[in-house]
Amino acid sequence: MLIYTEGMPTSSTDPKNRDIYDKDNNINKNGEFYDFCNQILKSDKYIRFVGLTNNLGTLLSTAYREDLIPLMNKEETAHYAIQAVLRAATREDFEDKTGRLHYSIGKYERLIRATVPIIVKHDEVSRFYLLLSFDVEKGSDVISSTIENKILLLINKNKGFFT
Repeated sequence: MLIYTEGMPTSSTDPKNRDIYDKDNNINKNGEFYDFCNQILKSDKYIRFVGLTNNLGTLLSTAYREDLIPLMNKEETAHYAIQAVLRAATREDFEDKTGRLHYSIGKYERLIRATVPIIVKHDEVSRFYLLLSFDVEKGSDVISSTIENKILLLINKNKGFFT
């Protein structure tokens, strides 16, 4: 089995590796979270990446589309996760005026990213974030529909994983 560390494949017995990665660069720490990420990944052929973080932005599980060459290595992905959660948390500061964030979408030249908060209870520890990236060809209007009609339904169906 190969794992991905600092952008370079190494053996799975390398003691420098704190996270467990499978041959496709997926974090696989928790079976239920990993299964959930794969369920989200399979819900739409344009999804490139699914990541699940805790309230601090620590990646708990990831899934990449088969045969995808990621644009970022694992350290860059971890850094992105922290930044995405920080941005989402900043938006929550104005929740009393704007209402609760359902999801946010950012369109880039090479991909479209979305952040979806998963709130089980209204305390910090019970917050998770689903990080997604899509092929840029999909279009942000169609992605909005995918999130609302597929992904939010899968989140609600699987809320038990997050308690």
